[in-house]
Amino acid sequence: VVVSLPSGNRDPSFIDNPEVFDVRRGAMGHLAFGHGVHHCLGEPLARMEMKIAFPALLQRFPTLRLDESFDDVAFRSFHFIYGLQ
Repeated sequence: VVVSLPSGNRDPSFIDNPEVFDVRRGAMGHLAFGHGVHHCLGEPLARMEMKIAFPALLQRFPTLRLDESFDDVAFRSFHFIYGLQ
């Protein structure tokens, strides 16, 4: 059995427009940190980093932008770890 990690959180019956990146979505049951006894121990640290580091980064560099159009950013497909090419 092979589990496709990039397919996580993309169930159209659970999330509207699963192919659209929306940080404000806030869907319950997100798979990124696992669930139950398999819940990631680093989750509180990761959430704290997101609440502290990202605002600090954007405050320090208020004009921070992508160097190209988001439509031109290529993501890996059919890979165990989803990310940029």
